[in-house]
Amino acid sequence: MEKKERIRSKALELGFSKVGFTSPEKIPEKFLIQWLSRRAEGTMAYMRRNIELRLDPRKLFPPVKTIISLAVNYYPGKIHYGKTRISRYALGRDYHRVLKKMMKRLFYYIKEEIPGVKARFFVDSAPVMERELARRAGLGWIGKNTMLITKEYGSWVFLGEIFISEALPPDEPFRKNHCGTCSLCVESCPTGALKPYFLDARLCLSYITVEHKGEVPEIYRLKNSGWIFGCDTCQEVCPWNRRAQRTNIKDFEPRIPPSLDSLPSKKEFEKRFQGTALKRAGYEKIKKILTFIK
Repeated sequence: MEKKERIRSKALELGFSKVGFTSPEKIPEKFLIQWLSRRAEGTMAYMRRNIELRLDPRKLFPPVKTIISLAVNYYPGKIHYGKTRISRYALGRDYHRVLKKMMKRLFYYIKEEIPGVKARFFVDSAPVMERELARRAGLGWIGKNTMLITKEYGSWVFLGEIFISEALPPDEPFRKNHCGTCSLCVESCPTGALKPYFLDARLCLSYITVEHKGEVPEIYRLKNSGWIFGCDTCQEVCPWNRRAQRTNIKDFEPRIPPSLDSLPSKKEFEKRFQGTALKRAGYEKIKKILTFIK
């Protein structure tokens, strides 16, 4: 078995759902520049920094010859919500911690497999166009909801990348878009944030409840749909997500209730949500959001 397939086999053994290899060519800038020109990033000022690094993996990590794209299924199964709703990705252990642990093990394996290789791995820790890299590596296509969609797991996947200095044969890119004429995600977006292949973060409930800095926008007060952390609406209606398989990663099994209709004390909040995405958001952010739920 060649190096590439041994690495793929090890990644699957460690719990990754899909593994692909691609070369680090520059990513066309047209889409990103158009998105930024419309101010669609909202208060995510970091999206305007390091644009060259974001578009050219070789500038982010000059020794790179191969990018290994990794996807992990996190779908926790059917969820029954109450008055409020928390996005499925946040119900388990903070995915940054889980993926970093998994990727670190694969990272060390690669260093043993290829002595002297230079490598770096990323989980939301650098300006990486992860969805496009995943498409190039053959994992899936970028859907009308702007998310990576896989045939096996729909869009219920977390992504990560390992950049290595060894040239390995790239996999075939995913060239076909399987969204077809379906536009359920666009039609179902509560705030109209989503257009085909374009998301205006300023209107997106997920952005507003997780990333937005400052006062809660008026659009949330009018059309929050009960989402207090994240929003899964465009994923819930996607036909490709109907075939979702429940994750086999225990850390992604729900460890907190999917609804939070009242807020405990700050001390209890810190204790109950330790190690989750809600803990990262913080007590004050969740408290402020909850005041707008009718």
